[in-house]
Parts: sequence; structure tokens; C-alpha cells
Amino acid sequence: MAAGAPPPEAPLCVLVVDDDEDIVLNLAEGLEMCGHVVLTAHSAAQARAVMAGREDIGVVITDIRMPGEDGLKLAQQIMTGRPDEAAIEVVVITGHATVQDAAAAIRLHVFDFLPKPFTVDAAAEAVERGLARARSRRADGAHRRDLLRRTEEAERARAEMERLVGGAEGRLSAMPSGFAPAEALRRELHAISHALRTPLHAIAGGADLLKLRGGTLDDAAARDDMAMLQDGVQRAVEAVALVEELHRTDATPPGEEPAPLDLSLAITRLAQRLQRRDPPPEAALVVEGGAGVLVRCLPNDLRRVIDLCADSALAWASPGASVVLAAQPAANGMAEARFAVRASESGPDQPAPVLSDFARTQEDLRFAIARRLAERHGGSLTSTGGADGAMTMRLLLPAA
Repeated sequence: MAAGAPPPEAPLCVLVVDDDEDIVLNLAEGLEMCGHVVLTAHSAAQARAVMAGREDIGVVITDIRMPGEDGLKLAQQIMTGRPDEAAIEVVVITGHATVQDAAAAIRLHVFDFLPKPFTVDAAAEAVERGLARARSRRADGAHRRDLLRRTEEAERARAEMERLVGGAEGRLSAMPSGFAPAEALRRELHAISHALRTPLHAIAGGADLLKLRGGTLDDAAARDDMAMLQDGVQRAVEAVALVEELHRTDATPPGEEPAPLDLSLAITRLAQRLQRRDPPPEAALVVEGGAGVLVRCLPNDLRRVIDLCADSALAWASPGASVVLAAQPAANGMAEARFAVRASESGPDQPAPVLSDFARTQEDLRFAIARRLAERHGGSLTSTGGADGAMTMRLLLPAA
């Protein structure tokens, strides 16, 4: 928002400009009786002086014909180069205006015309509509500026992460091929790089389209472009948060053996939390498995790892698919939590579901964090399937 500009919801006032004192007086009194705060001026120079120290003027009503500088020149000065977050709508009073005057006013995007003689009611109606338009433009402008600020912050974060990734990849390249820790890090670094680059395509595309259209948020296409921007910024912010979490996640085993936790109960509570989301998941949730499946894991780690696995499964699932959550004993002293995506059955005339690419590889950031949490406790996380719209993630943790 411009320096000194009020928030979009702040009350806006009206400036009446005319060299005829009777018109100024009658119009000001009539608009004040309608509840408006009215400022007055009798020339373009006085109008500029009034406006110089204020950002709360939303509508200017000015006569076209005035001695010296006319109303069209004043309108041009008001509207040229003014950002939307400080928008002012201009209503011109026309008496003996020429066709050329009217054409010039239209080119300046003057909001409305008041042909003489006019009633106070007609002026009040034009002011109401003009103020509504000014408030809308100011709110849109402030929102757009905030989005662009967030876009710039996301781009700076992406550039910094790309610098860190590049440095780490250089160090990894010196390690022998097939060295297990290096391979795991390469996968995680690829996930980081991909997760930070992908949403910025939407950010850049939305910004370019909005710029090319040159429209306001009243345009349907511009609103679509802004939605693309919002989605890209949100995904970039989420990606940065996941990168930070991956960096913080400690793979060192706990100092003491954790107390037993009920994995089957944790899965049941997970399903309940997912159902309470707003909006709820589009995929159907199915809980399977017996009770009393115990594992040794820190409580916060267990909750986080199954949350991450469920989020990845839900992101993978197309509308109409089902996600099976199950807990059961496994071999070699382990217990298993299973997150299985089952694609919806397609009829003969129904196309196969189009799935998100969110979890198509094990390099997904959520998967990387969950895998690190599982390995911290001596477990593992694997993912199989996906070619036919079905996928299964198997989380193994030491049984208690």
C-alpha cells in the first residue's frame, strides 16, 4: 500500500470542485445529508492543494469548464500514474461540453458524467457507485501488492535454497557413486530443488498473464490469473516450510528406548483428524487392521510420520479414489502401518483418473521427512505402485 494510504476499509470522502459557489454549496450540503464527508474547492489549483495532504479522498466531482485549468486537466493529473491502492474515481459535471470534451473524458477513464441540470439524488447515486468502485480497487491493489511482496520473498528463498543445493550437489559429486548416504542425500536434494522450482512456474505465469492483461480484479480472466498467483505463492511457502522441517529433522536415534505406543489407535485417530478437516478429503478413508499393534517410537515422531504419509497418499489420490489406513504386525519384530491408494473403478465410457504428480517419486519432500523419522527409530518407509493409479506406502517400526 502507498505510504500514508488508509487501509481499504477506511471511510473515504468526496471532493467537489466547481468555480460556481452555489453549485459547490448545494452539492456539498446534499451529499452531507446523505452521510458523506465532503471537501470543497473552487479551482483545480485549490483541489490539488486539498488533495496534497490526504489519502482518504475516494471520489472527485469536478466541472469540465472552469476558468484557467479545466476539469479534464485536473482529472488527468488525478488519474495518471495513480496506483490502485490509492484509487480515486472522477465524476465530471457537463454543461456545454463538446463532443471532444466527452471523448477526452472517456479516454481518461472518467467514472461517470453529471449533465447539468442534475439533482442531488443523481449526484449521490454517482458518488455511491464511485466510492464502491474506489474501495474495490484499493482493496484489490493492496491485495495484489501483498501477493507480489510474497512472490518476491518466495523467489529470494528459492534462490537461496538453489545456492545451498548447488553447493551441496558439488560436494556430493566428489563422493563415490553408489555410496549409500550420498545417494540418499542426492534424492533429498532433488526433492528440495523440484519442490521449490515447481510452484514458481505458477507464480511467474500468473504474474505475466496479469501484467499482459492490464486488467483489474473485476475481470474474470484477471481473477483466474490472481488465483494462479495465490496458489503458486502458497505452494512455495509450503515447500519452504517442508525444506526447513527436513533440515531440522534429526536422524539420530533417541537416547533412551521409547515407551510402547499403540500404532492401531494412532491410525484410528489419524482418520478422525482427517475427516474433521475443512474441506474434508475427496478420497474415501477406510481404516483396516486389528487393535493393540504396539511400536516403540517417540509420540511426536509417530504422529508426524503417519500424518506425512497420509498427506502424501491423499495428494496422490484422485477424486473418487479410496485411501486405506491399516496397522498390523509384520515379520522380523516389526509392525507395519500401510497407506494404500486404490483408484476408482472407471466405467466403459469414463476416462481413467488423472492423478497429481505430487507423490510419483520417493524424492517427495514429505516422503523424505517421513523416511528420516522412520529410520531414526530403526524402521523404514517404502512406496510401490502408481502406474495404474494405485499406490501403497509401507511404514515399518520396531514392534514393542
